[in-house]
Amino acid sequence: MKKKKRRKIWPVILTVLMTLLVLAAAVVLLFRTRAVEVEGNSYYSENTISTWVQRDRLSVNTLYILVKYDLMDAELPAGVERLNVSLKNPWTVRVAVEEKEMAGYVDYDGAYLYFDRTGTAVLKTKKQIEGVPYIEGLVFDAAATEIGATLPVEDDSIFEKIVDVSRNLKKYSLTPDRISCAEGDVRIYFGTVEVLLGDNDYEEKLQQVPPILGKLSELYPDTAGTLHLENYDSESESIPFVPAG
Repeated sequence: MKKKKRRKIWPVILTVLMTLLVLAAAVVLLFRTRAVEVEGNSYYSENTISTWVQRDRLSVNTLYILVKYDLMDAELPAGVERLNVSLKNPWTVRVAVEEKEMAGYVDYDGAYLYFDRTGTAVLKTKKQIEGVPYIEGLVFDAAATEIGATLPVEDDSIFEKIVDVSRNLKKYSLTPDRISCAEGDVRIYFGTVEVLLGDNDYEEKLQQVPPILGKLSELYPDTAGTLHLENYDSESESIPFVPAG
């Protein structure tokens, strides 16, 4: 009886093993990476993202790429918040890129260095990204700067100020030519008009700028000068504008 049972079990085991082998072969052959389609990218090229997701030897398999980026804590490019990976078909990977919001950029090593709201250097490029403000007067140790690390500044609270100003500029549809944060105080420039914002209460101050710029264009057309909002608060009766020279 025992021999008969063993004889009956072996065909089942062989069938299971053959099935597993066929499935393994299908996974290897059918899910072999042949193409990567990229969407949602702006800062990075399609080739850069495609190369990134295929950079280790196991990425020849589309299922591996899917599991790695959707279920595991995979390393991402410094300027990317998330890579959403799906399969268009067994051999084609589709990657939807969610890039980080850039807080600003500075001149660095013959190019532009972009940083996010935490002050982390995320991208070095000669390309200007539309809608990201240029920051001048930001003092940092260029020799100690590296992508993926916080810009080495003396006081990193400056990044909170830059983010706060940038957010409220968008809120009030303001597009300055540049932003300066020399010595910890923030100032913005609209053509030849300099606006001093100081180091706090940026929303309240920036709310005043659109109507004032409209008035200045009427009263002082094409006049360079400085608009003093650094000491402005809700009880201020006037906002001084001092023409240059």
